[in-house]
Amino acid sequence: MIGMLKEGYVNVNGVNLHYVTEGEGELMLFLHGFPYFWYNWHHQLEEFSKDHRVVAVDMRGYNLSDKPENVSDYSMPTLVEDVKQLIEAFGEKECILVAHDWGGGIAWAFAYTYPEYVKKLIMFDAPHPYTFRRELAENPKQREASNYMEFFQKSDSHEYFLANNAEKMKAMLTDPGLKKGYLTKEDEEKYVEAWTQPNAMKSMLHYYRALSLHPFDENSQIAPNLPHTMFNKPTLILWGDADPSFETSNLDDIEEYVSDVTIHHFDDVGHAPQHEKPEEVNRYIREFLNHK
Repeated sequence: MIGMLKEGYVNVNGVNLHYVTEGEGELMLFLHGFPYFWYNWHHQLEEFSKDHRVVAVDMRGYNLSDKPENVSDYSMPTLVEDVKQLIEAFGEKECILVAHDWGGGIAWAFAYTYPEYVKKLIMFDAPHPYTFRRELAENPKQREASNYMEFFQKSDSHEYFLANNAEKMKAMLTDPGLKKGYLTKEDEEKYVEAWTQPNAMKSMLHYYRALSLHPFDENSQIAPNLPHTMFNKPTLILWGDADPSFETSNLDDIEEYVSDVTIHHFDDVGHAPQHEKPEEVNRYIREFLNHK
């Protein structure tokens, strides 16, 4: 037990994934990004466990989940299959899928590959792969904002982030949160504990080393005609306009790829609105879930 949450492990796609869960009703599955873990969602788990079965997973390579050694074990098709088998492992054929950052990248790929598994999609600061590819090609500001990925892909980058009790990682994630008041020292301790699990940081960075826009790659064998494919399930996008990683222009013309989309912007909010503005975020999610 973690507070009121129950925790467990589920074997999917050849790995054991750690998760926390609470509540009854429709499955609401939460996928975190880098460098987070299930705790990224604790404000939302508390709220939506009131009338949903919430499940927040440690993605493969993170915190208490298995950490496969090879970069190829973190390819997008593999990560998409993890999500499919997760939903099935909890006895469901569809879910409300909530995702952030890398979890969002996986969720976009999953939603187009297995749309029948997604009842509703809720995204936090995770650009649609097509608009992201467009912005990388046409927007110098986005290219500059994405330069960090090249360093993350280096084979020894995990050593840099783990040095001095994860000092650089804290500077990136928890120090700003402590300064603005939306994270506590207890929160920081939880993150440091997750980052310093054996082989965790190396595995977390394998996501970048295996980076692919699959199934949005032009040569994709799964959906070669995807540029003409529309995602038609209700989609909510919650976006921090002060995100240093993704330009807000990634949202321009997203209606070309997502037919039923609602977007809420958060002024002066960075990469994780669910941390910075949890009450406002939860209100928008509640409105979205209640809308028929």
